[in-house]
Amino acid sequence: MLAEYELNRERDENFYILSHADGICPVHFHRKVEVVYVLSGTKSIVAAGKEVVLGADSIFFANSYEMHGYYESPDSKQIIIVFPNRMLRDYYAEFGDKTPLGNVIDDGEFCRSLLPHFEAIAAGEDCQLVVQAHSDMILGRIMQKLGWREGTKDRQTFVDALLAYINENYAEEISLDSMAEHFGYSKYYFSRMFNDALGTSITDYVSAVRILHALDMMKRTGCTVSEAALECGFSSLPTFYRVLKKHYNYKSVKDLL
Repeated sequence: MLAEYELNRERDENFYILSHADGICPVHFHRKVEVVYVLSGTKSIVAAGKEVVLGADSIFFANSYEMHGYYESPDSKQIIIVFPNRMLRDYYAEFGDKTPLGNVIDDGEFCRSLLPHFEAIAAGEDCQLVVQAHSDMILGRIMQKLGWREGTKDRQTFVDALLAYINENYAEEISLDSMAEHFGYSKYYFSRMFNDALGTSITDYVSAVRILHALDMMKRTGCTVSEAALECGFSSLPTFYRVLKKHYNYKSVKDLL
């Protein structure tokens, strides 16, 4: 699947951890915060529709609801941690309305200083107080290193409303004008709020949701690519394939079904 909203992961209050292996994951987004520590080799990661390549002793940070995914990198090993909501209360209290200034930290000395905290969580430390301390140290230090700007006030409430609107209307024409009018803002202010909250454009985010629904429709009904693309809001089949290729580096729908 592509750019999926990982509802199952929202309900899961356990850590998701991949340790000392190569993580491969299609583009997705969720309320939780996800971090990647590259232990060796180089790792190709997609963030907000752009590919970045990280070397050893670097960190990738995906804030809640940011689209991200991992390409296969056979020479690389990483530690990937998705923090459950119960571990994010301190983070949201401190940084919930702030927007990090980037996703990548490539300062090797700084990253190595956080590696023991990654390793402790990956090893399955069972004292929850200690796990919380390791989590807070990772997330707090990463935000301090990246820096931030003041973002959308009550970001979580705003994003929840955005996702609900897009999921209800993805098959219709969705534009900056229509969304700004629906939420009661000028289109220029709304565009800035959207980008601050989700780190990408309205067009890219809506396209990601449409692709998810189109793939799901093909799996459920066996319909053609053309039927699914048009039913899910794409203006044409070439537009569907252009989005697929531009943002997700896939050439064949068959690879995804």
